[in-house]
Amino acid sequence: QVIAFSRGRYRILGETLDLALGNCLDRFARVLQIPNDPSPGYNIEQLATRVGSLPLALPHPFYGVEVWPQSLALPTLTKPLPLPKAVTHGLLESGEATVEDLCFSLQETAFSMVAEVTERALALCRANRLLLVGGVAC
Repeated sequence: QVIAFSRGRYRILGETLDLALGNCLDRFARVLQIPNDPSPGYNIEQLATRVGSLPLALPHPFYGVEVWPQSLALPTLTKPLPLPKAVTHGLLESGEATVEDLCFSLQETAFSMVAEVTERALALCRANRLLLVGGVAC
């Protein structure tokens, strides 16, 4: 969630419409059989650093300040799960992408979406401070 404190009240400015970013990373890691030790997000990040090219074009769905991480869990907006498994394995088997490419692309897309939502919320509130909390924020 993106929450602002203003005039003595908390207001929800945006939130995910399907699943949290951490859950998106966990599901993605499960689909690609990326190990959980020490954490799926860390392992995705390590694999993503091995890519020297531009990210794959993943959907960037935005409505207001809501984010849809599940829809970017892989390149399609038509069906949620289990399609990501079919899409990822299709890209891998065809040679269009490597596991590293997929990790890099997911990270770039997911975190650019979070940054965009955060920038919108900061501008809307005219805020000059930001506090990040939660598993992925740590």
